[in-house]
Amino acid sequence: MEDSQRLRSKALRKIASLSATSTKASKPPDLSKLYYACPSAEPRHPVQSLSQSPITLSELDVLLALCKAAPLLDHVDSADRLLRQLSPYLLEAHAQAIAPSPFLRLIEPSPWEALSYNLTSALLAIGIRHPDLHDPVFVCLTSYLRNCLSTVNKASENPRHSEGIDSDNGIEEKLEIAAVSVSLLGFLEAASLYTNFYSASESYDLVELLRQILDENLMVSVEGVFSSIRTSESTWRILMDWKAYTKRYAASGRPLGAMLLQRGFMRLLVSCSSLQVSPADKLQKTDIFDILTAEEYLTPYEQKSSTALLELLSDVAAESMRLLEDGSDYLQLGSAWQQRLAFAVKAHTLHTFLNCMVIDEEIADADILLSWLEDTMADPIQMADDTLACVVLKSMAVVAKFSPAIASNLSRSLPRFVVQGGVKGETVVVAARSLTFVLQILPQDAMITGLYSLGNVLSARAGTDRAFGSSDVSNGTANPSKTTAQYTQHSNGSAISLNLSGEEETSAAYGNIVRTIVSIANICQDDKITALAQSMLLQKLGRVSLTVDLYIITQTARLATVGGFVEFKSLLKLYARLGHDAVIRGNRTLLDTVRNARLFIAKALKYESPLYQIYLNHLLETIVSKGDVHESDNTHQADVDLAAREMVELLPPLATLALVRPDEETASYHENFARLSHEAWFNLVVHGITPTSSYGQQCANELRALAMQSRPLIAEDRADQFESEIELNTVLRRGMNAPHTAEQKKRLILLLPKCESDIRGLTYPKVIFLSAAYLVETLRAGAGDCSHVLTYFLDPSLNGSAMENCMGAIADEVMRIYLRRSMTAPHQDNSAPSIAAQLASMFTGCCHRIPRVQQVAASCADKIITQMPSSLCQKSSLFALLELLSIMWTSCLEAELDEYELKANYTSVRGRVSVELSDDYDLRRSTLNNLYRRAKKWVTAVIDIAPLDVKGLLQTYLSEYDDEGAYGHVSLGRSFALDMGSIIPSSDQKLAVIDRHGECNINTASDLIAQYTTRQEYRYSDALPDYDQECAASLYLKGKADPSPDGAIPEAGDDEAVLAHLERRALDGRFVSIGELRDILRRAAALLCRTNKDQCAIVQHLVGIPFAMFTKQSIKLGISLWLGVINENPFMEPRLLATIAENWERTVTNHVGVFSSKLQHLDPFDIKEEFAPSEKATLIKKQQAAHNLVAPHLRILQFLSSHFNAGRLGSPNSQRVFHKLILSTLEGLKDSAGHPLAREFHFQVILLGLNILRHGTNIDQAAQWRLKDTILSAALSWFSHAPKWSFGGNRLQIKAEVRLMADVESALRVVSPLFAKSIETLQSLATKQDLLLMLVEDEHMRLVVWLYPLDHEKRHLFSSGHSGKVPSDAMLSSILRTAWTENASLAIQLTARFASSKLASEVRSMILRSPLSAVSEPDALHILIGPSLPPDVSTHLKYLLYWASVNPITAVTYFLPEYRNDPFIIQYAMRALESHSVDVTFFYVPQIVQTLRYDVLGYVQRYIIETAKFSQLFAHQIIWNMTANAYKDEDSSIEDSLKPTLDVVKNRMTASFSGTDQSFYEREFSFFNEITDISGKLRPFIKKSKPEKKQKIEEELRKIKVEVGVYLPSNPDGTIIGIDRKSGKPLQSHAKAPYMATFRIKKNRGGMEGTDDMLEKTNRNEEMGRNEEVTQEDTYEVWQSAIFKVGDDCRQDVLALQMIAAFRGIFNNVGLDVYVYPYRVTATAPGCGVIDVLPNSISRDMLGREAVNGLYDYFVSKYGAENSIRFQEARNNFVKSMAAYSMISYVLQFKDRHNGNIMVDDAGHILHIDFGFCFDIAPGGVRFERAPFKLTSEMVAVMGGSTSSQSYKWFEELCIKAFLASRQHTEKLCHIVVLMLGSGLPCFKPETITHLRQRFVLEKSEREAADFMRDLIKKSYSSYSTKGYDQFQLLTNGIPY
Repeated sequence: MEDSQRLRSKALRKIASLSATSTKASKPPDLSKLYYACPSAEPRHPVQSLSQSPITLSELDVLLALCKAAPLLDHVDSADRLLRQLSPYLLEAHAQAIAPSPFLRLIEPSPWEALSYNLTSALLAIGIRHPDLHDPVFVCLTSYLRNCLSTVNKASENPRHSEGIDSDNGIEEKLEIAAVSVSLLGFLEAASLYTNFYSASESYDLVELLRQILDENLMVSVEGVFSSIRTSESTWRILMDWKAYTKRYAASGRPLGAMLLQRGFMRLLVSCSSLQVSPADKLQKTDIFDILTAEEYLTPYEQKSSTALLELLSDVAAESMRLLEDGSDYLQLGSAWQQRLAFAVKAHTLHTFLNCMVIDEEIADADILLSWLEDTMADPIQMADDTLACVVLKSMAVVAKFSPAIASNLSRSLPRFVVQGGVKGETVVVAARSLTFVLQILPQDAMITGLYSLGNVLSARAGTDRAFGSSDVSNGTANPSKTTAQYTQHSNGSAISLNLSGEEETSAAYGNIVRTIVSIANICQDDKITALAQSMLLQKLGRVSLTVDLYIITQTARLATVGGFVEFKSLLKLYARLGHDAVIRGNRTLLDTVRNARLFIAKALKYESPLYQIYLNHLLETIVSKGDVHESDNTHQADVDLAAREMVELLPPLATLALVRPDEETASYHENFARLSHEAWFNLVVHGITPTSSYGQQCANELRALAMQSRPLIAEDRADQFESEIELNTVLRRGMNAPHTAEQKKRLILLLPKCESDIRGLTYPKVIFLSAAYLVETLRAGAGDCSHVLTYFLDPSLNGSAMENCMGAIADEVMRIYLRRSMTAPHQDNSAPSIAAQLASMFTGCCHRIPRVQQVAASCADKIITQMPSSLCQKSSLFALLELLSIMWTSCLEAELDEYELKANYTSVRGRVSVELSDDYDLRRSTLNNLYRRAKKWVTAVIDIAPLDVKGLLQTYLSEYDDEGAYGHVSLGRSFALDMGSIIPSSDQKLAVIDRHGECNINTASDLIAQYTTRQEYRYSDALPDYDQECAASLYLKGKADPSPDGAIPEAGDDEAVLAHLERRALDGRFVSIGELRDILRRAAALLCRTNKDQCAIVQHLVGIPFAMFTKQSIKLGISLWLGVINENPFMEPRLLATIAENWERTVTNHVGVFSSKLQHLDPFDIKEEFAPSEKATLIKKQQAAHNLVAPHLRILQFLSSHFNAGRLGSPNSQRVFHKLILSTLEGLKDSAGHPLAREFHFQVILLGLNILRHGTNIDQAAQWRLKDTILSAALSWFSHAPKWSFGGNRLQIKAEVRLMADVESALRVVSPLFAKSIETLQSLATKQDLLLMLVEDEHMRLVVWLYPLDHEKRHLFSSGHSGKVPSDAMLSSILRTAWTENASLAIQLTARFASSKLASEVRSMILRSPLSAVSEPDALHILIGPSLPPDVSTHLKYLLYWASVNPITAVTYFLPEYRNDPFIIQYAMRALESHSVDVTFFYVPQIVQTLRYDVLGYVQRYIIETAKFSQLFAHQIIWNMTANAYKDEDSSIEDSLKPTLDVVKNRMTASFSGTDQSFYEREFSFFNEITDISGKLRPFIKKSKPEKKQKIEEELRKIKVEVGVYLPSNPDGTIIGIDRKSGKPLQSHAKAPYMATFRIKKNRGGMEGTDDMLEKTNRNEEMGRNEEVTQEDTYEVWQSAIFKVGDDCRQDVLALQMIAAFRGIFNNVGLDVYVYPYRVTATAPGCGVIDVLPNSISRDMLGREAVNGLYDYFVSKYGAENSIRFQEARNNFVKSMAAYSMISYVLQFKDRHNGNIMVDDAGHILHIDFGFCFDIAPGGVRFERAPFKLTSEMVAVMGGSTSSQSYKWFEELCIKAFLASRQHTEKLCHIVVLMLGSGLPCFKPETITHLRQRFVLEKSEREAADFMRDLIKKSYSSYSTKGYDQFQLLTNGIPY
């Protein structure tokens, strides 16, 4: 029954609380039902008093519940209603009659106090929360007090209170006094808590009224009444109840009487006075004493009427003190509780007077207060009370603050108080805090003096231990003479000494001193004070007594967390020494104390504290250092046991410290701690701490906690290492002697009996390692984590060895323990998520890149699912498995989506899984197959036991999918989920026994889809996203598309407004989220699905909005909705189709998407070439940009094609729509750009057109002819562009294009009979079709070669009847006229496709006959003119005035003498050059300078001078290049014939400079000359040592001043802002003095033009004398090293690197993922130049000098083992760079390829440098190097070790593709070289250009060229000359290989 009553009370309070906090803002809380349960709500007779009607327990419960709800009311009306309800009860609460009930005792402490307290609290809360109700509340409260006063006065009129209560005289009056007293207790308690309700004047009235009530007469009466009640023997029920209440009060420490009332009153005074000091909100957060000591300047918080109130409060406090001191009649100190009440009253009195003194010392005299405080502190009995003592001590600190003169006295009296033996507990801390505050007031040395005074006391009685005498205490009083310490002054420096009566009292005093010293240091938060306190205490160790030592050890732990690093470390060392001594001596007390101190520090430290890492490191190092036993047979077991005992003592603090670390930090702590942690575990095992040993069992909990927080005992990157560290770890070798080895093996065999034979053959370190692994992982498994065991199989020492078998057995044991724990151990919480998480980790292990880890993980997962199949019924584990399937599928698909790129890391946020995969795609495919097979087995098994739950989870997985937007995206996880959700579980007794019929596949897919659909309906019903503000304003009709309640469809007008607004936003280019788009368009589609009206406007928007956005996502969404509407409401199909066609045609006419001019694919020689490393990121951006333009059209085209095929037999109108649409599209294709990624779209349109032509039934013959002719013309327009490969590495794209070309070819053959012959006026289209078929077949063949460069047998990919042979000359001639008639560009591009001299001749003849047809085609000019001016074009040259511009390098060749300076050609060349930006022509500065040799008419001079005027960088580069070419030799002794011309141009250029340009020119060249002159100054030092040379370079660099805007000639795209003066480094040379230096360079990402702008601003500032910083948002700073040479001709390197940069542009043009780094070399004068240093790279010969055996060994040592991710990434980089440089080396014939000229950078790229021998020269004139390029066995070793490896095949394919891509640009590459032939470079021979062209084998087809390149690779690998040349270099120059 009592429980029911308590439950009812709680329920009522909950109801009231919920009613008061109603969530309906518009409706006030409704408490009316509770009001009706109270009598005050009922009408009653006017004269009837509420108190006269006994209140029942039920009514009382309701009333208390309403009181609890009062603070929660926000509505003033509700608060007013409740106030009116409660007020009557409070007015008569002191006299309230209460109906008897056995459950009244549940209301504590008594019904009257509870009623008064709750009513008062409720009313005060209402008054505070609602200021409008303040006055009524105050009136009610004062009325209550007046009623109490009236009752007291009436009762006091009866003089017989002293009579026993058993008599009948005045019994009612006595009980009234008792009731008033108890009621006042509740009121005072509540009033004290809510004093912020009162103003100062109201507080005055309240206190005055209470003072009148609680006068001396009442106090005497109260004492008499409750004394009578306690001694009453009456059996009257009321008196018995009151007697029970008095006992209850006494038992709770609150004996009823006058003192209890006085305490309540004085507590109210404390609250009132505190509120005058500080605001209420601050008092709620901070102790009043902290406020008083913290505030420097205090002013009264309440100003109005505060003086009167303060006077009243101080008077009452003074009166209270007088009563307490004089011993008034009512002050009867009897029991200990009554004495404690008296002390509490005194504490409140002192506190009140203190507050008054702080505010106004004239009202409350500080001297009076101080005298009270000193008297109290002198009485040990009073100070034994913690409450009174704390108030006294805190008050002294406050008084000292406001009266600093007394601080000195207090600094002496407070320490004396501390050393009393009777002081204890919190009092000591408060005393220390007060003493600290007082000392801080005094001069700085007072703190130190105070500490020394306390510290000296500790040694004052050293060595004297006196017995503790019993104190003479009787009847609650004590004799002070025997318990108070005697203080005397001594000359030893201490102001305090002890004269205590016993050992126990002395120990207590010493303890207080130690605690005080520590507290002072903690409070000061000063490192110096802390260090002093710690040093002082530690010096006392061993000098007083063991008890004091224990005190010091315990208390100094509190200092540890606030001290400095040095003190902390010294303390830890002390604990280590003490712990060691305690273990040796067996001192358990000392050992426990040290352990507790260590534990205290561990618990006190936060993870963020810098001391945390120090402590963790100390504990681990201490454990590792323990018992460093020697490898000898005579090691004593006692020593081992001693070390083990010491380690056991360290485990509790270490475990505590480990648990402090957050979970996310467990895997990220420093490598050093990981190593120490491993070694600590090893050492524990070495010393016999195992699960079965006594020590292991003793500290099992600590070991388990440590195991959970430890990493596995092998680093997770061990797979990246080539060697295991097990045999090298010194800790694993400890105690390695024969007996110990045998013992350890015996222990391990007991743990792993199945591996006995393997264990016996293991070495000692391996045994220890396995034992430690067993210990850690079994403990971890027992704590609920089994997944870390997989990490151990990463160690290379485990591969195929006994270690692997043992580790496998440990894994089995770990799983056994984990499964037993999970299945049998009782768990309070839900363990399913934890088990599912472990299973998910195992699933992740099944995808590991190391097969052995996969096997172990699969085995563990099998065991978990077999034993606990419900673990896979959790969302986390099942989703992880499904996501891993998708990840593995995606990883295998990467080989197709991004060929040659390695992506190793894959993450699923949804499945919370992350995996690292190998670059071996065969392994990935094998892993995927194994995972799929196992997943099918696992999921089938759990479906059999829980089919509905698992299928429900699968539906959730299918529902929570966010498509990335890729068309035809395949998610294996979703496919698998669909398959598994459809199977029939074997546990289904009915469905499982259905007979199969034939090949019918019976499953539950229909049920799954039905449930999925239902779930989607309620999942997304009325779930609108949060739109932006603008959209939300327009969506005021949110949800209007929903049906009305009567089923009628609403009007569409509002929806049209929403859609129109959205379309406007899309057209304006404003952001529209895909979620917002999806929601609005779905509503529009839903409306169209249900309507029978012609909703033209809705249709327009449903189609128009996706087209307006025109992104992949919007079009995909649109297609889905269009199909949905068409299928649901066929009535809407014609309107939708017509609207789609209309919008499609608009994209054609507006040049959107694939028809956009943005989709351009310029020739690589028409764009800026860069001397920079290859950037894959740039290629990806270009590929993505093109894809974004093409994808929307391609998706719509797929929709149109599908819909046309589906509706062939449909409406004739639909066919007419398709016919019109295809014609407009085909016309648009004729003018579209020929981007490689647009090939698929282009021919998909052709294919659709052919289908429409073939199956269209509603067009006449003429229309058919026109359609076919347009189709053929549109298809041929693709071939009017230069032949293109693909772009990027998407093999799927190329495969799709190969299939598409075959489909187009087949479709063409199907329609070939149509108009094969002329019909009336319709001409035959047979020739045109034959031309197209031939070109389609050729394109097909090219794509197949690009797709399969190594495979000769991909014939199945060719169309039927196509052999892949190149067309004959006769066939080409037969179709040439058709091609020319169709489009001159088409005929011209035939020469680029087919290597036929006859074809070229015939095309030239056509150009001669009709030059105007070809003027728009730049490539036609080369066919017309050729390498020299022919005699038959003189009449045609006038057309050059209109001819389209060629690329810059071709234009420059027209200045050569072969063109005889023809004015037309020269002018055309000038126009072509000027049509390109300086960014493009800048690259060809060396060639432009060389054409000055032939510039008879001065056009080149003019171009140079004019260009130099607006590009300073161009001007400077021209000047340097002209200077370098002025002489033929390095010593500037033999002038070049060009020198006079160069001098003229140079002078004209410099003369044309403006003032700013001239100034900049002089600064730049002066600065650079200073830099290069250093090389000349080094020549006298050639024979001297390197340090001397370096010192000279640094000396010269210090002299150089960096001028504003200067730059390195090799880095014109950045300005120098600083020099590393110490970076100078002399380089090796026999007769010259090259050196290297490093510069700080600010670069501009905006190209040369942007750099020009930046330099111009810099120079302008310099000219105007301003020092403004040139801010450039797109700038960045780098360090760049450069080599400066004097006496070396660098021009040949310039040409070679220029060619490499040109190849880089070619590779980028096809998106080929190869790597070259054409670093910059600039020839600045004869024999002088600047060479950029390749960053972060090392030469191959330097590797040999560093004793690296080979390139493969270097890769392993630098990047890790071959199966590591870093190695595979580096290998991938090596392959890409090797392929590019190999092909370039062959084409340019780089020789002298010894290991000194081959570099390897940090990323693994191979790089070539020093191109002194190329084209047609070789070192010494002897062609040692006969291989096409350098390909050694060590290079192949890096690429997989064999010619069948994946990496080597990638190398071959990339070589071939690089070669195929370059062949198309042979002429332009030759132009770069041709223009340099006159320079006199030694690499040129008469046949150089002929040989260069021959190396491109232009006469071969693409397939033949691919085979040719592959043969070159084979020849290079098998060449003996390569190794022979390396040996020659080793012998002659000492270059290792």
